Amino acid sequence: MKTVAGNWKMYKTIEQATEFFSQMSGMAAPRTDKVNVLIFPNYVAMGAVAVSGVVPDWIHLGAQDVAAEAEGAFTGEVSPQMIQSAGATHVLIGHSERRHIMGESADLLHRKLSNALQAGLIPVLCVGETLDERDAGRMQEVIFGQLDTGLAGVALQNGAQLTVAYEPVWAIGTGVNAANEQIEDAHRLIRDHLSQLLGNPVGSSIPILYGGSVKPANFAAIVGLPSVDGGLIGGASLKPDAFAELIAIAEQV
Repeated sequence: MKTVAGNWKMYKTIEQATEFFSQMSGMAAPRTDKVNVLIFPNYVAMGAVAVSGVVPDWIHLGAQDVAAEAEGAFTGEVSPQMIQSAGATHVLIGHSERRHIMGESADLLHRKLSNALQAGLIPVLCVGETLDERDAGRMQEVIFGQLDTGLAGVALQNGAQLTVAYEPVWAIGTGVNAANEQIEDAHRLIRDHLSQLLGNPVGSSIPILYGGSVKPANFAAIVGLPSVDGGLIGGASLKPDAFAELIAIAEQV
């Protein structure tokens, strides 16, 4: 099973999101035993399309962020229960933009992940190093540290309760992709570390996605790597035709 996940970031109004899903509804549904399709819209668009009935039943919705608390006086925050009420099943935790632009701490991300799990959402925990960290030979140290803090004290019944996305920060939105050998090496290290943290068979069965300038032209080579279970896609997920092509590629692997 491969996963194709689209992260829309801060794009698409309600009208644009509705049009996207309307176009996707007109396309042939993929084999759900071969590919799992996720889309992470912004909160406003997610809530609107969820109640409109325009989202095909083979597309799962996810939120791009989640609060670290269940409820309370936290202006601007959105709780797991609110996300679930909009029909979402997944949530991104620790995307590089949240870590490096919004300045979210390791402790905050851990609390967000724990809160999401407790509510029954499936977290997609994003990890990855900057170019300076890679050049300094700290790639493994950084990724393991992000996994250690994010998953501290977490106990899972099975690997389906969590997804991990490896996104080298230097390859996100830059048009520069990591070499296939670099991707496979990072995913193998993550897989081994997840098995140490969470034990087998849980750690060995958690899907690991790759995110970093993924597009139809390079996706077949990436998703065909032994340790890659799918992709977390940014810009290419905004266009129905390109996203449908990515789904078709994953379905054929």
